[in-house]
Amino acid sequence: MNAKFLVLLAFALYSVICWRWYVCSIKQQCGDKAQATATPLVETPAIEDEGAAVSDTSFRPYEPAPETAPPATQPATDEPDISKVQVEELADQVVIHFPYNSTRKEDDAAIDEYLSRLARQLIASGGTVTLSGHTDNVGDPKTNEAFALRRAKNIRDILIVKGVKKSQIITKSYGERKPVATNDNPRGRYKNRRVEIKVK
Repeated sequence: MNAKFLVLLAFALYSVICWRWYVCSIKQQCGDKAQATATPLVETPAIEDEGAAVSDTSFRPYEPAPETAPPATQPATDEPDISKVQVEELADQVVIHFPYNSTRKEDDAAIDEYLSRLARQLIASGGTVTLSGHTDNVGDPKTNEAFALRRAKNIRDILIVKGVKKSQIITKSYGERKPVATNDNPRGRYKNRRVEIKVK
C-alpha cells in the first residue's frame, strides 16, 4: 500500500466516526430519537391565528379523554420526564411542555384535568386566554412556526370542545424564536417545546 491510500483511508475512517458522533450525540438523530436538522434562530414577529388553516398532518382531531383518565397535572420537578407531557403552573401563567413531535393519545389525558379547570374558569368569567406555541430549534424555522401554531390550536380545540367560545381564545406562534433553555441537549429542547397559557 502506498502512503496516499493510507492517508485517504485514515481520513475516511475519521470522517465516519465524527459524523456518527455528531448525528447521534449532538443532534440526537439515531434510532427512536430521530429529529430534523436544526437551524439558527431568526427573529421575526409572532404569527397570530387569523383563521388561516395550517397544514400539519402530524396532529389529529381532539378526542375527549375517558372519565377514568389518571390525574393529569404533575408537580414541577427539577428533572421532569421528557417523554411525557408536563403541566407547570407558575404565578403568572401555565406552561405545558411536550415530548418531541408529540401527538400521542396519552398526552391529551395528561392535560385534560387542567384544561377542564381552565374551561370552567373561562366560561364562568367570560375572560380571554392567550395560547402561545413554541418549539425547539430542531427543523426548519417555517415548519417550527407552523408546528407551534398547530400545537396552540390543538389546545384551543380542546377548550372549545369543553365549552369555551372561540372568541375567548387567542393563539400565537413564536416557533423556535423564544427559547427558555438551551437547545444543545434533550432536556433543554424539552423545556422549549411548550404552550404558554395566560388568562386575562
